[in-house]
Amino acid sequence: MTERAHDQPLCPEGDFRFWTAVGAVALLAYAVGCLAGFAPLFDVPGPSFTLIDRLSATGAAVVWVALCTGAGSLGFASVSLVRGRPAGSAIDIASRAFACVAVASLCRFVPIGIPALKTAFDALASACAAAMLARPAFRVPALDAFAATAVGTGILGALAAAAFVVTWAVRPG
Repeated sequence: MTERAHDQPLCPEGDFRFWTAVGAVALLAYAVGCLAGFAPLFDVPGPSFTLIDRLSATGAAVVWVALCTGAGSLGFASVSLVRGRPAGSAIDIASRAFACVAVASLCRFVPIGIPALKTAFDALASACAAAMLARPAFRVPALDAFAATAVGTGILGALAAAAFVVTWAVRPG
């Protein structure tokens, strides 16, 4: 019996260890950049960064990549729901999303002197890079890759809004 295309999982089965290794190498490069004190990776300008600044930036990078991986995985799952196809293995989806997000986070290495422009570039370049990397990683059409990235970005926006409300509510004074 032949399988129809909509019965096949949207994320193909594969070796999740490969994608996890790709993401781990990219995240390690990002962490080494933070620990080395590479200035474009820090939100605050300064001639030199203390060890606490470097460790804080490294921890923030790890947490950010983890949040983006979760959001990307949920974005991909939502695209499979809209397409009416099974998503596939959760570990495959998460490992591919981790690889895409970690490699895309390397866009932050680009040095830009204007803080507002740097923030805008980091956000747009990382999102576009993640979407372009998702296309070959998940073997989906470009529209699905960008739709999954858009949903993931919306999830991150909702989390950011919730974090803002919580920090505003617990602020002393």
